Parts: sequence; structure tokens; C-alpha cells
Amino acid sequence: MKVIGQVVKIKGNFAYVKSARPASCEHCANAAICNNKSVEICAYNDIGAERGDFVSVETNEDKSAPLLLAYLFLTPLAILFLAYGAYTIFPWAALIALPLFVAYYLILRLIDKKHPVRARVVAPAQEPVSCNQPTEH
Repeated sequence: MKVIGQVVKIKGNFAYVKSARPASCEHCANAAICNNKSVEICAYNDIGAERGDFVSVETNEDKSAPLLLAYLFLTPLAILFLAYGAYTIFPWAALIALPLFVAYYLILRLIDKKHPVRARVVAPAQEPVSCNQPTEH
């Protein structure tokens, strides 16, 4: 998928590109939850784009995304149910949730560092023209 956006920040070899929500988001089941009008994409910047430039960003399909989303949302629920079950047996046993949440957080940080960026800035682009802007002839 390709999107056009404006570079808002440069950090090392990466450009943070802000763009309108892609058309594919309209069919996403989470679009109502997300409710963002724009997205910020961290993309590998091998063309040397600078802050303020309009660029085209290409993203690839990520096969591990459903697994990561399941971990992100289901693991805290599992920890809470486990803690509640432990609480019903012995109230002090609910403290097992604390080290489990710490482990969950540390694994999330590890995933964030190890999961590769799958977007890259592929070409400069022109600033999109809106209907409210006058065109020059």
C-alpha cells in the first residue's frame, strides 16, 4: 500500500510521516475504535527526505500483525482473569498479577525493539491540493 504524507520528524535513518488515513482503513473492523483522521508512519528514509517534505511511503503486509494484536489485547485480560481466580482461592495470591504485568510490559518493549519497520519512503511527492485552496493558472 502506498500513502502520501508530510515528514514531521527525522530520527536517524527514519522519517515520521503524517498522512490522511488510508482508504484501506475504511474497511477495517477497528476503524470505529481507532477514529483517527490521520496516521503517523515510521518509515525507513533512504532517499534523504527532510522535515516538511511531502513523500510517498510504501508499506508491506505484516503477517505477524494478528499475533501481535492478540498478545497486546488478550494477555492483559488473561492476567486479570488469572489474578481473579487466584484471589477467589487465596486473597494474597492475587499478587501474582504484579510480576506477570511487569513481564508483559518487558516483552512488549522487546517486541517493539525487535520488530522490524516495514515501511519505507520511496519517492518525493507533491503537496496534495484540497478543494478549498485556489489553483494557479
